[in-house]
Amino acid sequence: MNKVDAIINVLKDNNGVALWSIIYSQIEKYYPEIKRQKDWKAGVRGVLYRDLGKNFKMFEEGIVALIDYDENNLVLKEDIGDTSKSIQTKIRIGQEKFRKNLLKHLKVCPITGIDETRILLASHIKPWSVSTNEERLDIYNGFIFSPTIDKLFDKGLITFENNKELIISPTLSEGNIASIGIVAGKKYLKLPIENRMSYLEFHRENIFISLNG
Repeated sequence: MNKVDAIINVLKDNNGVALWSIIYSQIEKYYPEIKRQKDWKAGVRGVLYRDLGKNFKMFEEGIVALIDYDENNLVLKEDIGDTSKSIQTKIRIGQEKFRKNLLKHLKVCPITGIDETRILLASHIKPWSVSTNEERLDIYNGFIFSPTIDKLFDKGLITFENNKELIISPTLSEGNIASIGIVAGKKYLKLPIENRMSYLEFHRENIFISLNG
């Protein structure tokens, strides 16, 4: 199997669409020797870019899809019929609905203690682009974080064990870790884990940036 076929299979496993991080974490299943190659991630990107318009296409936010993927799948079905709004606008509306619902249950960032709702963000654990419509609005597929923690989590620079211990990516420098004020291995007891373990497993396996990821 070549790299193009391997990427196609990863996308099929994810209903036709995936983030770069998911492709990186799952391609080894179909191309076992991929990580033996120097700059293998750049190689994967190169193959995909060369096949844009043939087997693949990309959306604005770094989302890769099969060429025949329907963009309407990126928005909630209830919004698809509204042709007055763009795909990206519909996504933002859906995400704001998710944030509003999540804030009814979680009112403080469990890592920083910040409770100013005007700046708190709703972080999807399993990203919007690869979630089902049910998962997109499921409050258990989310945390409320302050902006810096939200960005770290979204970019896969931090994640959590099911026992609430913080895991920090080895790609984040010690200086930045100290400046942010987070501690690897620390249990953040206010982190709401209940009913979120399966989503967190997805985040650890597909979004978090490890030494091997």
